[in-house]
Amino acid sequence: MIYLWQQKQWQQIWHAKQQDRLPHALLLTGIKGVGKAEFADAFARAMLCQQVTAAGECCNHCRACRLAANHTHPNILRVVPEKSGAAIKVDQIREVSDFIAQSALQGEYKIVIITKADDMNINASNALLKTLEEPSSNSLLILVSDQLERLPATILSRCQRILFPRPSHGEALTWLENKLNDAAIDANLLLQLAEGAPLAALALQKNDVLSVRKLLFDTICILNQGKMDPIKSASNLQSMDILLFIDFNLSFITDLLRLQLKISNEVIINKDYVSQLHALRDHYSMQASMNFMNELSTLRKQACVGINFNKQLLMENVLVKWMGGEQQSNKNKEAICS
Repeated sequence: MIYLWQQKQWQQIWHAKQQDRLPHALLLTGIKGVGKAEFADAFARAMLCQQVTAAGECCNHCRACRLAANHTHPNILRVVPEKSGAAIKVDQIREVSDFIAQSALQGEYKIVIITKADDMNINASNALLKTLEEPSSNSLLILVSDQLERLPATILSRCQRILFPRPSHGEALTWLENKLNDAAIDANLLLQLAEGAPLAALALQKNDVLSVRKLLFDTICILNQGKMDPIKSASNLQSMDILLFIDFNLSFITDLLRLQLKISNEVIINKDYVSQLHALRDHYSMQASMNFMNELSTLRKQACVGINFNKQLLMENVLVKWMGGEQQSNKNKEAICS
């Protein structure tokens, strides 16, 4: 199964397959949450289905389809980090090389799907490069990446790149509303927070991220009033994923800077907190907001490349900055987040 917004990409590579022009390596790239991994899985199943249609639709009944659906097909190897936040290691890529080498001997098509390919460490990347330089017949490598800039140029140059842009807002919103099936949930807000990526938006709801977001934003507002201890506040937020913590803080300070630049409220992401942001606007200088945004952006880049942080200390330092705005009257302080 592929999503409606993936039809163009499907037609592109399925046509290449039919014309016997399929490359030995594909790189599926785009922002997180647009369905790249699901697309890779669907294509692998279509490649192995014993009764596939001319358009690449699987029968979902043959032995190959049943095995692929259960992730037990012997001709599909899936590679992911061994645990969340970990790198893909060289031993995992050596297994890929051994698996691919068998295709030439057995004459069967072998497909490798490397999800989060940008999480490969340097040794794993070098090992994969050797496999890409010496491709075996009847084999296909599918790399899935949210962060293309983290992949070495040597790997990028040896893969055919397939870009997955965001679907249109209307298309994504309709899909999300159908999945949520609850008019009380603000699907539009979820989609905005997920930068237009529908699967990421659905994950936010399933993981109850909006509740965590509310706790963080309310904490920021109360901290700004000087009514809460940042150390205790950081302790209360320890269950929050560190990248999500950085992203939400970055989203909030970016919206604050937009207001300071007198940009229309229409571009504000956190529209449900627009009144609180307006109250905060005059408490920080524009330069302070820009500095804070740049610091958070740097933290995000470091987190994405696997730098280990002291979570408590990082949160404390970020929350302290929300207390460091320029002095204003007590009246204005009391108005913040009221």
